[in-house]
Amino acid sequence: MKETLKKVAVIGAGAAGLTATKRLTEAGSGFECCTFEQTNGVGGTWVYTDKVGQDEQGLPVHSSMYQGLRTNLPKQIMELPDFPHPHQTKKSYVTSQDVLNYFEEYADHFNLRKFIKFRHHVNMVEPLDNNQWKIQVTDLKRQKNHVYYFDAVIVCIGNYSNPVYPKIDGIENFKGIQLHSHDYKNPSMFQNMNVAVIGAGSSGLDISNQISKVAKKVYLSHHNEKIRQIEFPENLIQTADVSKATPHSLKFIDRTEFDVDAIVYCTGYEYKYSFLSSKCNISVQNMVVKPLYKHFINIEHPTMCIIGIPRDCPGFTLFDLQVRCFINILNNKVTLLNKNKMYDETEIDMKEKQEITGQQKYYHIMNKHAQKYFDSLSELGKLPTTRQVVFDVYFHGLERMVKDFKNFRTKTYKLIDDDRFEVSE
Repeated sequence: MKETLKKVAVIGAGAAGLTATKRLTEAGSGFECCTFEQTNGVGGTWVYTDKVGQDEQGLPVHSSMYQGLRTNLPKQIMELPDFPHPHQTKKSYVTSQDVLNYFEEYADHFNLRKFIKFRHHVNMVEPLDNNQWKIQVTDLKRQKNHVYYFDAVIVCIGNYSNPVYPKIDGIENFKGIQLHSHDYKNPSMFQNMNVAVIGAGSSGLDISNQISKVAKKVYLSHHNEKIRQIEFPENLIQTADVSKATPHSLKFIDRTEFDVDAIVYCTGYEYKYSFLSSKCNISVQNMVVKPLYKHFINIEHPTMCIIGIPRDCPGFTLFDLQVRCFINILNNKVTLLNKNKMYDETEIDMKEKQEITGQQKYYHIMNKHAQKYFDSLSELGKLPTTRQVVFDVYFHGLERMVKDFKNFRTKTYKLIDDDRFEVSE
């Protein structure tokens, strides 16, 4: 008698979606996988496009790539399962096109494209009373709507496509250009301008540095003391947080004021899942996605998970670990706690994290808590723990970025074994 395979939907074919598709379609997995991808290719946010706002179908542009982007982490810890980066370049810090090529080769190597429905936009995901999932999808190429039914859903849409803008007193009176990093493509539009860049995360550092090459002056506004030690070009000036905008200037909390022609917001992204029916019971409150067990399993409907919500941790390793953990739950190799106990454990975790960070909105930010979180996933999923060298390289790379921003990408990393690595010119 032929085994009945569990049908699993994967939403998105970026890094997380490809990982899920690969794991679900491995020989003997016991699953039938269908992956829905809005665009015509794999790679998610790593696919560069000149378009901003909406694409040719009137849908929001997903990608936040800009020209000249290079990774801010070594490629050695940006690898998907069973497929190391090709060695056509010895460089550890590669271009966004290199990363996209890697995804293309990964999809081809594991023959994943046959499981992906490209140009298919998911309109709604809804749980049914019979423990199945109903997914309404538009075939964008044929402009036809379809309904599919699944036993489980893995959401892999990424979290870098819904911009967050800070609240600035008087910003409605500002007469200059305002642009979020999501829509930034290259610095050419800022030629000979005075530009304020708000936010000093990875994109804020990169974009302000790019713009400084064509602008008169760049004012990098932030409150991260570690960034103060970075040596920037002379025309890139670090400032305090913004307190108020006037029609042609910005005032800062240290009482300085500078004339600016443009503002670039590098202020991050929010979690947004508009295609999830209210019956999914997923909500976003103060940058926290609820109710999720271990930051990814829908407590109310545990045959749904959302991959990749935790930030400031080795992302590619995270995706694979979460996917494998979820698969072991679906195939009954792992038994979850009951609903009440999952809620209780999550509440305790949130309170402990808030005591450390001071604010609930930092709940999904792992940073130095990354290894503890990864270990908890391994324990839950009955999986091997993540190699120590992954965390060591991750944090070593971030530390070097701050200490030597101008030259940190010139270094080459080599992983020796599970615990050791080398760095060379």
